[in-house]
Amino acid sequence: MFIKMKILIVSGFLGAGKTTFIKHLIRKSDIRAVIMENEYGENDLDSRELEQNIPNKDDIKILEFMEGCVCCSMKDSFVNSVMTVYCALEPEFLIVEPTGVGRLSNILKNLKPLLNEKIRLLKPIVVLSPGTYDYNMAKWPELYTDQIANASVVVFTKGEREDPTILESIYDKVRTINPDCEIVSQHYSLCSKEWWLGLMELPANSHCKIQEFPKEEGFSHLTLKDVFIQSPSELVVLLEDCIRGRFGSIVRAKGTLKTKGEMLRFDLADRQYAITGSQDIKTQVVFIGKDIDKKALCRRLASKLDTRTRKLEEKALRRFTL
Repeated sequence: MFIKMKILIVSGFLGAGKTTFIKHLIRKSDIRAVIMENEYGENDLDSRELEQNIPNKDDIKILEFMEGCVCCSMKDSFVNSVMTVYCALEPEFLIVEPTGVGRLSNILKNLKPLLNEKIRLLKPIVVLSPGTYDYNMAKWPELYTDQIANASVVVFTKGEREDPTILESIYDKVRTINPDCEIVSQHYSLCSKEWWLGLMELPANSHCKIQEFPKEEGFSHLTLKDVFIQSPSELVVLLEDCIRGRFGSIVRAKGTLKTKGEMLRFDLADRQYAITGSQDIKTQVVFIGKDIDKKALCRRLASKLDTRTRKLEEKALRRFTL
């Protein structure tokens, strides 16, 4: 009897909430899975968050891809790793979370040669935040259109407090790009268990259509370790400056850092941010965007790029050109 592995791609824009969605999916469906995280640079923040929050740790394995994008520069390693997972770990499900700047069309194209009666692709999911849809679509139209056009299921996140007319407007815009996809405009926490289980059963082979769009300017990132800032209020000023464009076009930032007397965790996405306390003892931050003023950020965070890190950043910048 041959082994079957089902692959579920959970894609979406930077900061849209892919990792949070996957945590909810694991809790609701109670599946045995391998999760493949495509991380920026040397940061493992999303992987650590998943490890700390998944309920059935013995049944979940988390793999990391760093310093490149599985949709383009790391496609060969990605395909080889999928086959290794299939042969060595034999999971029922492989959940792939690409970076927020990965092209879904490329990922689907890379996976296509592997699909057969033993390895099946489930309907790809894209999560998006309706509150910043218009802003992000205006800024990166090709990337956003590619993700939506190639999704089988589009899930709205962070829309609990949005005006219903805004949700309806975004719904219509998504429907115009992809007339055939399922759109979940209510918060996914309200979906039935049957809906969650259905995500793990619906094959995409006959539904998925690969659409490609012209290339646009790529993203860059900055990852720092051993980070220190004087106080929480200083971190607030830093994040406000990120939103205002003081350090370039920062579209995503997250991490843990030291202040006098405590550790803090911060998360910036969709031009909003949150700061909480952290039990983590490891300091690590990442900033993602375009035209990042890395020297200015290093000065503000009492950190610096050593020679090895600088080379990795330059290498990653070349790889992240979409």
